[in-house]
Amino acid sequence: MTSSQSVFRDETRLDINYVPPRLLHREKEIRLLAEFFSFLLQTPGKMAQRVLLTGDVGTGKTALAQKFGGNITVEARQRGVNLHYVHVNCRQYRGSLFLILHQVVSVFHPNFPKRGFSAEELLHILLQVLDEQNAYVILTLDEFESLIEREGSEAVYKLTRLQEARMDKPQRTSLICILKNLKTVESLDPSTRSTLQSNVIRLERYTQEQLADIINDSSTCLQAFNSSRRHCKPNC
Repeated sequence: MTSSQSVFRDETRLDINYVPPRLLHREKEIRLLAEFFSFLLQTPGKMAQRVLLTGDVGTGKTALAQKFGGNITVEARQRGVNLHYVHVNCRQYRGSLFLILHQVVSVFHPNFPKRGFSAEELLHILLQVLDEQNAYVILTLDEFESLIEREGSEAVYKLTRLQEARMDKPQRTSLICILKNLKTVESLDPSTRSTLQSNVIRLERYTQEQLADIINDSSTCLQAFNSSRRHCKPNC
């Protein structure tokens, strides 16, 4: 066995960002997200949505959001709706609203400068870009706790109240906020908290039977590894 050969049939399944073709035992949550955001396909621009997605580590929050994002953008394209799904890990950007928003704006303008703007200015620039492109965005803030812990209520308030000053214009941005525990939201002031808690999806831990289903459905890594060992020469 040469050093360039892999014992895995599909190494992409080992990537932390890998999303399987289907998510077993999360069908109900996928349908619920589709219901929450159905207006984006039927009457885009009429409203904005905010959803909290919560659950312990390993319950599939990130995969669920990304799977839904892929599904709805495909359907939107088929309907002629210019909808984008943008997934940002807040912890990766140190919980900084500025860095998070710069990443979002960079999706539409890859060479957008990192200096010379405040977070609030980036919010308005994002809306301007979306208006110019007649586009809509579902922004998913993963590890939302990082943003709350670093910047508190003010940053979250800016995001959730983003479009209040432009009620005569299309509502362009919706939020999915992913966090492990809802207790983190309790640290926000009542006004900010009230904008987030109306739509909550809680993911329960997988049972042993459900985990067995998932392994049997999607994982071929162990079989590939055992097969390669049987055919591997000594010292390979």
